[in-house]
Amino acid sequence: MQKLRSLERRLTAAGPEGLNDLQQFYSFCESSNLEIVAEALQGLGRTLAHHRRVFQTSPAVSGEEEKEKAVGAFLAQHTDAFHSTLVELASSSKSRAQVCAIRLVFFVIRGEAEEAKYSNAAPHKMVTLSPPNRRVTELLSALLVSEHWSTAATTCLMEEFVERYVDLRHYVAEHLKGCAESLCFADAAKSSSGTATAPSARAEDEVDEQPDKLTAPKRHTKRTRNDPFVALMQEKGRSADEIFARLLSLIKLLPAPEPQPKAAPTSAAAATNSLFASLEEDAAPIAQHEVLAPMGMPTSFFTKNYSRLFQDTWLQLLSLRVPLEHYTPLLQLVPNQVMPHITSPLMLADFYLRAFGSVSAEVSVLSLSGLLVLLTQHGLADPEALSTSSNKFYVKLYTLMKASTFELKRRARFQRLLVASLFSGLLPARFAAVFSKRALQVALEISEPSTIMWLMSVAYSLIQKHHSHCKQLLSRPTAASTNLEPDEARSTDSFDPNAGLDDALNLIGGTSLWELQVLRRHHIAGIATLASAFMKPFFKPSSKKLEPESFLDQSFQKVFLQALKKGQRQATKIQAAGDSVPVNFRVEDDEVASKVFGWAAALSTSERQVTTQKSSGL
Repeated sequence: MQKLRSLERRLTAAGPEGLNDLQQFYSFCESSNLEIVAEALQGLGRTLAHHRRVFQTSPAVSGEEEKEKAVGAFLAQHTDAFHSTLVELASSSKSRAQVCAIRLVFFVIRGEAEEAKYSNAAPHKMVTLSPPNRRVTELLSALLVSEHWSTAATTCLMEEFVERYVDLRHYVAEHLKGCAESLCFADAAKSSSGTATAPSARAEDEVDEQPDKLTAPKRHTKRTRNDPFVALMQEKGRSADEIFARLLSLIKLLPAPEPQPKAAPTSAAAATNSLFASLEEDAAPIAQHEVLAPMGMPTSFFTKNYSRLFQDTWLQLLSLRVPLEHYTPLLQLVPNQVMPHITSPLMLADFYLRAFGSVSAEVSVLSLSGLLVLLTQHGLADPEALSTSSNKFYVKLYTLMKASTFELKRRARFQRLLVASLFSGLLPARFAAVFSKRALQVALEISEPSTIMWLMSVAYSLIQKHHSHCKQLLSRPTAASTNLEPDEARSTDSFDPNAGLDDALNLIGGTSLWELQVLRRHHIAGIATLASAFMKPFFKPSSKKLEPESFLDQSFQKVFLQALKKGQRQATKIQAAGDSVPVNFRVEDDEVASKVFGWAAALSTSERQVTTQKSSGL
């Protein structure tokens, strides 16, 4: 450390001829000790800043213009080399070194911005430096394509600098948007040349057909074949999926835009209300906007343009082919962090449609809420095309009604969204019978009591609401509706459970709800009772209504306790009438049951013996 300090003192005291010894700082940068490297880089930066300041403030010497111009170019060249060294350190394998380099980069950027006060020097006495936005661009590009991506470096960049300084926020968002555009350009170039894309980014994760006018406005960007970021990405061997993941990790940490001020009032009453509102706002703390590198741009320039830039950056990222593993975090992030700051939420329709048409049922379920909001609250598609959009929505929704969907961790979320979709005004009445039939089919394929009763309540409510299209399913006699076993009834039913919605609409006329006969014989009394409710007329306005929401918390334990209470009530009623409580069977009368209970008793006895021996220390 002492050698570095003495070297810095010697070079700052020397004139321009001492600049040839700047290379001595770089020899210290080869040390394995990060503290020595950091001190060497700081000393080099201070030395360069000192010589630039002395050079630009010293009076010009007549006849020495060419020599002074060469010195200025020399200083600019060494300053760029110094920045390249910092960027290289930010791409190193050690996260501490990356964090150190990022902090040094922004410290130097602030110092270079302060040197703008010497801009009144003669033209040949100027040291031309790169502007702050270019310095930020170089750093971000290096981080994005680095072999050693670090969460610590990302956190340092976004939380220590981007959140604090509005100009850095603007520069970072602008460059991330440009990188996403470059990635889109590279993908389009591969598609046009016939080059295969990565499996996780293929179009199989997208819907086959999408309605017109549902995508975000086209961004007209002129790209040459030699895009700098794409070339850098290919040179470093980074894939499109890797770059997408890194862009997402940075963009999701961008600070949300501040609310824009309201328009000026146009009437006297509005002006009075605005005056009182402004007095209330004066009591609230005013956000202080800091600028890291003031280059003559007012703070308002960054704050006003950031809202639009934030929107465009997110839209550009979401317009890319999203790898399947990133759909889940995005679908959880977009509704709260992105959608409130989009001027027209319909620009997110393309992303939600691709997610809804994904091969993953979990992704489709997660996208359901956002797509339903766009359909019901924001008029997805043109009014004349709204029916087409909703039809495609329900076609996909029908494919999600399968037993595996109700095994997902977020099945309760799907169940609530399914109810909201089926009982909204978007559901064509002719679809109600098909969805009712499908709900009862799935109820036979699963074992969880709460889900079975929930599906039955959905079918009940759909039939009750659209009884003119569904009541024939209850009254139509078919071979499947007789007292056949479930497998026999299923084999004689013409309705194909694997058919799509369009085919199911053609098959629904030849079937009935024979599933209710099977559910009436269910071993759980609550399910059997609920199935019996379909046998009575329930189409009148005064008929009993079922709320699917009330069946979501019906666990096995709760159903079992309900069955015990019901049995106890029945036994009490029978005893009050003076009769004896009937018993279904005796264990000893059934050979299989007798063996099972005997094995259980023997096992329980042996376990108690082992436990007793362990407790007694034998």
